[in-house]
Amino acid sequence: MDRKALLLITIFAEGGLIVLGLILMRYSQLELWSRMNISWNATAYALILCIPMFAMLFFVVRSRWMPLSRLKSELDERIMPIFANSKLPDLALIAFLAGVGEELFFRGWLQSVLTSKFEAWSGILIASAIFGLAHYLSTTYALYAGLTGLYLGVIYQASGNLYVVMVIHAVYDFIALVYLTGRGRKTGLRALGDIDGN
Repeated sequence: MDRKALLLITIFAEGGLIVLGLILMRYSQLELWSRMNISWNATAYALILCIPMFAMLFFVVRSRWMPLSRLKSELDERIMPIFANSKLPDLALIAFLAGVGEELFFRGWLQSVLTSKFEAWSGILIASAIFGLAHYLSTTYALYAGLTGLYLGVIYQASGNLYVVMVIHAVYDFIALVYLTGRGRKTGLRALGDIDGN
């Protein structure tokens, strides 16, 4: 995909989620700043909580199990070509907007509303399923996204800190995009394993 077109789509889509999330939170009387604890401790906590997500990425790209091999192929064939012409600052912007926009909407608003109406686990599961479906490119990818949403949902429910899940989401997306587009193999992320399995 053309680099400028991708950036415009990202700004419109993910930036739109930021605006929509803020509007819906205000409409639902959910106070944003009471859910945001921006601190060095929260940042360190978020970075530590990225580790299981990187471990899962490593497992996916190295696994020979058929469903995960299929997911790896889908990443190679359907998703990574979208980012092929992106530069590192582009990937950083895309990851930042996705982390902020998607977490504001899916965790900050949707999960908060659902957990206030149902039991906490029901709200988390419903929000995670919707998150997975919103990322539908294939059944396998939607399931992977749904599990990621579940992980983030549990962390948000336990911490009550939207900032933590925003950081996790943005950092994971950036590192995964850098690695999976091949730039990571050139900049020292070989330890995660070669996406081609070589």
